[in-house]
Amino acid sequence: MSDNFLKIARQEIQAELDSLQQILIQCNDDKDISNNDNKIEKHLHKIKGLAPMIGQNNVGEIAKINDSIIRHIIENGTQSGTYQVMSESLQIMQEIFNDTNKKDTEEFKNKIRKNFSHILNQ
Repeated sequence: MSDNFLKIARQEIQAELDSLQQILIQCNDDKDISNNDNKIEKHLHKIKGLAPMIGQNNVGEIAKINDSIIRHIIENGTQSGTYQVMSESLQIMQEIFNDTNKKDTEEFKNKIRKNFSHILNQ
């Protein structure tokens, strides 16, 4: 991929993370996540598609897991624990994207999968 594409893609992902952060700043609980589910899904969907294209596979995978949870919320309503998982996920995606997270993210992804297995294993 060209350097120009990589530069633009990084800028777009950063903009999506920033927009997602602005939404989550206004949220205080699971109900607020549900009230903003379509906006949140829009940003997660773009991140999950674009991040792997520039080698940010962990960011893309975390976005994909959260996108599945948000799509379930859109269809079925508020789910307990979503505010916490969205907040933690955003922080970790930002750290990975900015190369400040050196921890293995598998444990975090597995925790989400376990806590939301009723959604993710459908």
